[in-house]
Amino acid sequence: MGVATSADGRHEYQRCTDEDCPRFPCQVYRHGVRDGFAAGYARGYARGYEVGYRDGYEAGYKQGFPEGIAACPRPHGKE
Repeated sequence: MGVATSADGRHEYQRCTDEDCPRFPCQVYRHGVRDGFAAGYARGYARGYEVGYRDGYEAGYKQGFPEGIAACPRPHGKE
């Protein structure tokens, strides 16, 4: 991978794409981005799933339950 430099030739750790770059700022930044992304993704996924599942279940139940009961040949719960 390449190493991105600024217009004046400085090595910028925020733009470094070399996975094996030995520079400490590059390593720290790369690890921080990786760890931050992983933690944020996990939290966001869990929260989104919680909200989406709750909302989707509620909407589907409100629609599906009456339609499902109406489609039954006999009253629900009675043999």
